[in-house]
Amino acid sequence: MSAPLFPCPVLIADIGGTNCRLSLLSKHGAEPEALARIGTGAHPTPEAALESVLATLQTRPRSAILAVAGPLDGHAAQLTNANWHFDGPLLARALGLEQGLLVNDFEALAASLAVLREEDVVTLVPGQPEPAGARLVLGPGTGFGAAALLTRGKTGVLVPTECGHIGIGPEDPAETRLWPALAEGLPRVTVEALLRGDGLVRFHRAVVQESGLSEPDVGAADITALARDGNPAALMAVICFWRLLARVAGDLALAFKATGGVYLAGGIAPRILPLADKATIHAVFSGKPPVEDLAARFPLHVVTCDAAAERGIAAIASEPARFGLDDPARLWFA
Repeated sequence: MSAPLFPCPVLIADIGGTNCRLSLLSKHGAEPEALARIGTGAHPTPEAALESVLATLQTRPRSAILAVAGPLDGHAAQLTNANWHFDGPLLARALGLEQGLLVNDFEALAASLAVLREEDVVTLVPGQPEPAGARLVLGPGTGFGAAALLTRGKTGVLVPTECGHIGIGPEDPAETRLWPALAEGLPRVTVEALLRGDGLVRFHRAVVQESGLSEPDVGAADITALARDGNPAALMAVICFWRLLARVAGDLALAFKATGGVYLAGGIAPRILPLADKATIHAVFSGKPPVEDLAARFPLHVVTCDAAAERGIAAIASEPARFGLDDPARLWFA
């Protein structure tokens, strides 16, 4: 029997623009064990950040799979919303690893769709899911990511994207009124510019300007808390944010013909889930003339599992061929 592509222990890292979550997979097929959560800006390089945790372990990892919030370029990657740069072979030498793989963070979330349980998601729109249909995961956090899982029998293909950088404009009178304030200071209005943490802040400012209210500038977490307490401006900001998120999710569902379902992931959607108006979200998500019949087939869910990305990475480490990630060209050492 040949040696596994990713010998255990496997270091699992979910690295975003704000936080870096580290886990260890001690055995293929097992649940990853949480190691640490550190701020992405707490260390000058990813090598220094990872070594600060690995140095505390009695048994060091033999291989690693890092999911990074940015586009990949061969064995290298650059975080979109932070200054860390990843060079796979260099990182492996620095940490003493035998093998490694870089994936996009939403590529890892797409892999998690193959292993998440029913209790890990909340359904907003039931749709008419097809078991073998394409599944799409997307969502706001520090940025906005999207990736698809395409399945053919027992194997699949992960399709990372840069959908967050698609341009976007207003679609109805309410959005048209808010748009000048939403677009203020932006060289180009993109999905990510509006559907991420500070995008929620933009919505709040736009609502305040449009309504003539006197409200202080607050952060995204404060807006969510205020909205839950019934603050009118904060509540309207979250409602508008949900509407745009549902619209974009429905549009991307059409782009991928995601009859297997659309899954909202990332840090923000679960936190604002209690403020979701299912009827409005359903109408916006599925209201896609002249293809309403097709759009009505797409289910929409929210991933509430806090460790979804880590589970996806663990699934890749255990069965890379299942996701088409056993290609030597993508491994740090062939």
